[in-house]
Amino acid sequence: MCADAPFDKRTYQHRKVFTQTGRVPRKKINIDRGNLLNNKVKYRSKFELNLARTLVSKNVTFFYEQDKFEYIPAPRHYTPDFYFPETNIYVEAKGHLDKGDRVKMVLMKKQHPELDIRFVFMNAKNKIYKGSKTTYADWCVRYNFEWAEGSIPMEWVKK
Repeated sequence: MCADAPFDKRTYQHRKVFTQTGRVPRKKINIDRGNLLNNKVKYRSKFELNLARTLVSKNVTFFYEQDKFEYIPAPRHYTPDFYFPETNIYVEAKGHLDKGDRVKMVLMKKQHPELDIRFVFMNAKNKIYKGSKTTYADWCVRYNFEWAEGSIPMEWVKK
């Protein structure tokens, strides 16, 4: 149809709309973890969902976003993605590590040194910002965080 046609006669094709944050809506991602939990758990990203599926297939006991920790300035709360009770390790799954996340994690490390927080990146070779020489892996080494790429190592999960 041409632009000269009356407005009510024009046809439009609707495009798929994605959120600005790039996160997948919570209501669309869920997995039934069978014996581990009786209810359905909702994950914040497909990366977290795939990590959880791998853990379930290997019969690993874990909790998703169970604990909250307060950190300062201006009391805020941090909720780690995965907790493994057998090894007492918290794992944060990251596709993108922005400045806010980096600051938060450094504050958490200083204010809660008793917590063992580790990272799993989709791609550890990503730069922390455009034009930087520092990768996600370099940043973790600098601030003494253990990290892995792609999947959670079994050493972190079971003794």
